[in-house]
Amino acid sequence: MKAGEEFFRFLSNIGHSLLNWFEEWAEDSTVLLPILLSIIAALVFWTVFSYLPERKRRKKLRPVVELTLFDTYKRLFSLFDLIMRHSNNSPSFYQSEIRSGNLSEDTIALGLRNKCLNESYRYDPHVKDGLLVIGQEILDRSLELNELANKILSFHTYATAEEILLLEQIREKIRIYHFGERHINQNCETIINGQILRPVDPTISYRRRNFYEIYQLFCKLQTIVLNRKPIDRDRFIYKMQSLYYSGQYGLCIKLVRSEGQRFETDSTLCRNYWALSEYGLGHMKNFYKIMEDTYKIRPHNGSLVSSRGTFKNLLGDNKLMEILAQFHSAKEISALRQSVEQDQKHKEAFEQINQTLEKYIKGKISSVTSGANAS
Repeated sequence: MKAGEEFFRFLSNIGHSLLNWFEEWAEDSTVLLPILLSIIAALVFWTVFSYLPERKRRKKLRPVVELTLFDTYKRLFSLFDLIMRHSNNSPSFYQSEIRSGNLSEDTIALGLRNKCLNESYRYDPHVKDGLLVIGQEILDRSLELNELANKILSFHTYATAEEILLLEQIREKIRIYHFGERHINQNCETIINGQILRPVDPTISYRRRNFYEIYQLFCKLQTIVLNRKPIDRDRFIYKMQSLYYSGQYGLCIKLVRSEGQRFETDSTLCRNYWALSEYGLGHMKNFYKIMEDTYKIRPHNGSLVSSRGTFKNLLGDNKLMEILAQFHSAKEISALRQSVEQDQKHKEAFEQINQTLEKYIKGKISSVTSGANAS
């Protein structure tokens, strides 16, 4: 107790000494003291009238930027799903490639082989029925992306330099082609000296490089938006898919185990990706255990077709089929096989048709070039 009193007295003496020194210094100082007081006053003023209000505004407005970035990411995904689709009003067969970050320029070129701007480009009876008109849909998505970029730029104070630069690059790329109703609806025919001229290639395959550059920006944006918190349902699902399809199986398992319990309505989906990631790592015992625990309760009322994306590469696994047979009828398993096989056939048919279109158009171009050289 006595030692404590002595220590307190020691600190008190130091405090008095410092106070006395400051009073003497203040009396003698005619320049530094006013400057010091001005600095302190300025700091207080800045904290009260600038820093604290700005921090409050940032806390309210930064989520607006986050939401807009996420909306931009989803719109970009829908753009690539559009250019890779095989038929109107159907999702593409390339969603996993889009999420994975591995959609190549050649694959994009293949997807564009059956796409044209408007009906006037469907002039060739040999390919007319194989072409999908998507010009207006491309424009609609481009305008939406442009507006989202404008929104973020209007809140530039609350966006990072990386985010602003990325949005500017995306906006620049989508404005290069078809950014207006006039370009989209313009007839492909040109009349010169009474002769009707049409493009030999009616498709928008010339945009392969442009779309690939936009896709690279999409991948950068995906890395940014999927790693932000808090994680809501959509962000969780997209991140889970992105990790799995890009081969990051360990991180996918970690995500499902840490966040998956928050989304009970998607428990089957979460467990499917968990199981597939275990399979990807070669942990077969874990894979079979998760699949058995998941499908013994017959999710989706026993409809295995609802999970056909999970099984599309696993139908040859006899042990897995034996596990499913314990809880599902032969009819349900047969329906799953037929659905997976049908999807695969449709994808192969899409690729074959587009390859045929490419050969046909290249033949036309070669013929026109040969004719021009001959003349």
